[in-house]
Amino acid sequence: CLLGLAITYASSFLLNVPITSYKRNYDNNIIKVYEPKNIPLNELRCLVFYTGANSIIPADIYSNFIRTLNNYNFSVNVVTNDNSATKEFLSTIKDSYKEIIPISHSSGYVNAIKTVNKQKNINKGIFLDPVDNSFLNNNFTFFNNQNSNQYNLNYIEKILILRAEKSYKGSIFPKLEIPFIPAFALNSEKLEKSNPDLIINKISEENYGHSDVLDSLWADLMHGSSISKGNENRDQSNLDSYVDWLALQIYEFVNTWFIC
Repeated sequence: CLLGLAITYASSFLLNVPITSYKRNYDNNIIKVYEPKNIPLNELRCLVFYTGANSIIPADIYSNFIRTLNNYNFSVNVVTNDNSATKEFLSTIKDSYKEIIPISHSSGYVNAIKTVNKQKNINKGIFLDPVDNSFLNNNFTFFNNQNSNQYNLNYIEKILILRAEKSYKGSIFPKLEIPFIPAFALNSEKLEKSNPDLIINKISEENYGHSDVLDSLWADLMHGSSISKGNENRDQSNLDSYVDWLALQIYEFVNTWFIC
């Protein structure tokens, strides 16, 4: 494929744009919306955000990441783990925005695929450290579900996978550290095999971990517990740089086209 790039690139040094936030209610499920002010919806790309722990983690824990995405003129809509509410929401907004793109962190990937696989208008996806835990039931115990398949993508044609590599690597010395993700990581080779026409962009950041996308209080907590090790430099400016790097990769991905 020949890669064509959008003419306009975002600067990685952006001023905070004014935003508005509000809530959408679907059968008592609250979807939080954060988007730039004074831009018509049909000129905005809408990121439907599926958070970690199968979309249970609240939006507030990702506030810095969401705010940075807003700086790149994205509308960010944070869904819950109630997939029926998300499907209703997707139906409601399908004609409102310039484009609708699912974005997930960790096992939010599972909910994302379950809800967008019947959405013909959604053909891109963005997955941060995608995890497939579909072999667990709602009580997080093992079960055998032959119909559970997170690798068949019905309408998505192009995806971006962003990997925080410190979560995939362990160590023995000076102390034993078990990597956070590998046992559950989405198998990108299997994904390619199941979807031979799928375009997959894979970008890695070697020096950050799975939880560094979270607000610093929670990222530091995870790093300090050794459950999910992140960058050793815990300064806010350093974590901000990582979040901005993520947002820039996302911006460039959605503003890129492929000519095959």
